[in-house]
Amino acid sequence: MAMEKENLLPVLGTLYPWRRRILMITAAAFVISVIGSLFLKNYYQGKTVFYAASQDLFKPEKVFGGGTTEMYYYGSGEDVDRILTVGNSHSVVDFLIDSFDLWKVYKIKPGTPKAKYKMRKAFRENYNILLTKQDALELTVEDKDPERAAAMANAATHLIDQEVKSIIKNSQIALASSYQRSINNKEKVMQNNLDSLIAYRDKSGIYDPGGQTEILATRVTEVTNAVEREKAALESLKKSSSKKVKDSIDIIEARIIGYNRELDILNGTDPSSHYSLKNFNKNKGKVELLESRYYRSYEQIGYDLEKLKLYNAAIEIDVPAIHLIEAAEVPLYKSRPKRSVIVLACTIAAFLFSIATVLAIESYRQMDWGAVFKKNP
Repeated sequence: MAMEKENLLPVLGTLYPWRRRILMITAAAFVISVIGSLFLKNYYQGKTVFYAASQDLFKPEKVFGGGTTEMYYYGSGEDVDRILTVGNSHSVVDFLIDSFDLWKVYKIKPGTPKAKYKMRKAFRENYNILLTKQDALELTVEDKDPERAAAMANAATHLIDQEVKSIIKNSQIALASSYQRSINNKEKVMQNNLDSLIAYRDKSGIYDPGGQTEILATRVTEVTNAVEREKAALESLKKSSSKKVKDSIDIIEARIIGYNRELDILNGTDPSSHYSLKNFNKNKGKVELLESRYYRSYEQIGYDLEKLKLYNAAIEIDVPAIHLIEAAEVPLYKSRPKRSVIVLACTIAAFLFSIATVLAIESYRQMDWGAVFKKNP
């Protein structure tokens, strides 16, 4: 039984009476496919190959040597994704359509409600950008005119480069503007701190907290020692019986009075006195706080100004967003249609379809439909 099931002779016996019709159908398909393929227009492919550039080339800290990590020249996944997104965007497609007047080429009338949609769909069938096995990007444009195909591929590549650069440049410009606004705000704060510092210095008489603290403390010690020294000299002169020392005693007593008055000022609490240690210590902290705020604002502004200079310098740098490896040349040979493949596929399909049709017809004839209907009423 297995041998009979696997035998193809019954099938060949079924097909043999139909051999001429099968050959006629196959020959007709062959002739029609040959004639039809000859009427198909030739399409030529313009192709460019390029690599994505790394964002490091646009970062000022990388370009000018301020970064701590190694700079990369070729882009990674994010850079490739950015180029693929831009390359497939409506802006690039619409630019090519309008620049090369493809409305006439594709014979689509502009101005109708779905004209732009139809135009984009028709063009995208001939436009492609993909990632190769070598991690390069390949952009292809097919057109009936070989020169136009190459020109569109080069134009699309150039536009993608400009669009990606524009995106990065706009981000840098926005960041530079943000730094500039921050600097302006910090300058206002710094000026307010400076005005407050100047006003409080005038009010308290404290211009150099560290230096004045040392001077006043030293002066208190010096005056105190001078008083004690003068008192000792006075006691010594008072013990003398000489009448000539009376003038010296008067001078020393006057000096002691002067020193004591100076000590009273240095140790006094008069709020209007700029030489009172108590007032000085009371106001010194406020002056130091205002100075600290002012200098901190000044240093931060200086840091931001340096960053702003770097970003402004980076904006002026003309760095490509892609590394072009192969520009599109005018193709010498068509990319499609593959006429031999079309003819062969149509011929084989017609041959197999005719065989399947014959087998179906013969199976239908051999079927006892009356018995089938009786069995399944």
